[in-house]
Amino acid sequence: MEDILERILSHPLLIVCLSLVCLLLLFSILKGLLKLAFCALVAGGLFLGYLHFFQDQYPLPEVDTEKLNGIKETLLQYVPNEFNSSLDLNFSMPDKNSSLVPRLP
Repeated sequence: MEDILERILSHPLLIVCLSLVCLLLLFSILKGLLKLAFCALVAGGLFLGYLHFFQDQYPLPEVDTEKLNGIKETLLQYVPNEFNSSLDLNFSMPDKNSSLVPRLP
């Protein structure tokens, strides 16, 4: 492996060719990312235009905040008070030393 690296580093023309290949590879990756970002911007613009021009014909539904508050309260039961402690959600096998486990007489 070291012999291959020494051969590559000893030939300046080979170093130039490999650096050009790396630059072309980097350019093609960036070009693909730019195309993807452009398509996402176009799709987002079309969606916002659709919402703007058709909001009278197809209004968005009203959100029931009471349902959301109920879901929020349910989910807040599972959020730990202290994030430094571990969260144990294994309800099938409770800890034997826990005070929450009912003791048999």
